[in-house]
Amino acid sequence: MNTPRIAFTAAMTAMLGGAFTVASARDQSASADVVRGSVAHHAYQNGGVSQSQVSDLRHHVKPYDLHLAFSEGKHNAYVADVKLRITDARGKQVFGLKDAGPLTDVNLPAGRYRVMAEFGGIRRGGSVDVKPGEPASLYLHWPRDAV
Repeated sequence: MNTPRIAFTAAMTAMLGGAFTVASARDQSASADVVRGSVAHHAYQNGGVSQSQVSDLRHHVKPYDLHLAFSEGKHNAYVADVKLRITDARGKQVFGLKDAGPLTDVNLPAGRYRVMAEFGGIRRGGSVDVKPGEPASLYLHWPRDAV
């Protein structure tokens, strides 16, 4: 998957805007290449390389507690194929994908998590607190184009 060049504004809109409906992890109406499934019993959705995928992700965002967006460079271009690892407060891995992004939403129980992502050989990370009824968002940016 190549790294798409879509404005960061669309990412924030996808994560934070509009009214949403609950989605099934087996939703067959997903745009091409939007992936929904589960890893270690945590439901997720992943995609966003086109406007139709961003719209699809936005439409199904409600059941997810953690919203992640990945970009690079001065134009905040979306990136995909990010190696993603999420660990709990004790350092135990609770979720991982080897091809995350540009937008990834995960359903996690309340708690503190460390998100680590690698793109183009460069690692980025951050901590998030997932609270009941309060989805957490984390935007990870690589300052230069990796290509």
